[in-house]
Amino acid sequence: MTDSGTNPGRPAAAPRRRSKAVRRLVITVLVLVALLVAADFGAAAVFENEVSKRAQAQFGLADAPAVKVGGFSFLVQAVSGEYDLVTIDAHGVPVQDTLRDLDVHADLRGVQAPLSDLVNGSLKQVPIREVEGQVRVKAADVNRAVQANSNEVVSSITNLTIDPVSEKAVNTAPADGEETQEDGAEVADQEGTTAGVKLCGTVGIAGQDTELCVFSIVSLVDGGIDIAPKRLELRNGGSDVKLPQVIQSRVLKLFTRRLDTGALPFKVTPTAVTVQPGVLSVKGKAENVVLGR
Repeated sequence: MTDSGTNPGRPAAAPRRRSKAVRRLVITVLVLVALLVAADFGAAAVFENEVSKRAQAQFGLADAPAVKVGGFSFLVQAVSGEYDLVTIDAHGVPVQDTLRDLDVHADLRGVQAPLSDLVNGSLKQVPIREVEGQVRVKAADVNRAVQANSNEVVSSITNLTIDPVSEKAVNTAPADGEETQEDGAEVADQEGTTAGVKLCGTVGIAGQDTELCVFSIVSLVDGGIDIAPKRLELRNGGSDVKLPQVIQSRVLKLFTRRLDTGALPFKVTPTAVTVQPGVLSVKGKAENVVLGR
């Protein structure tokens, strides 16, 4: 016996309508999110281009530096008129004839750029609460500085590497037959006006390729980097090579160098020299500076 007033297929219509409405809502939300993301990226690109042009002019760079806005949502920061973090990176910056491939990096915090000025193109000067600037010297430039020496052996050094070591390791020679113990924990996250560095390269001695490592103290002097060699280690085919002390002293003097890294961005006062694998750096901080002045 059946109930003639009941239609088994009709109750499913309402869930189907709700399902279509939910899909339409989801699609609408996704489209809005995509539009907001596109607008966020587009507005950020305009701002980054404006900052890049002003940085290029202020620093006298041949090419426009790369600029990146950090923090959550460019538009949210733009509405407030202040940006948490803006980074500027310039590569291949030359200083004089020896240093030809410097990296210049700047972290700008508390960057003030009103949205109205950005939109109507009247953005002229950009106040910045704090700047941390850094100039990095790569191993190839240090190698070139060493090769500039007129000594035949030292001028032939190739494949130069840079590694951080503790100042204790620089000043302490290992026992005969042992290698220098390098404690990375001692040099990690340390910043000051001096640091330990190990410079290693290949040189030809008596017709054979020999690994030469010079342990030095790098110092911040007049905004540049002074390299003061303290001792050296020679290895040929895995065996130590001993040189008379008089000859060692002469070789070490050839590695004494002053690297003029030029001025830090935004006229930041250099406060520290650091050593990282493959890089010597000068860095410093400044407060209340203006980009575009």
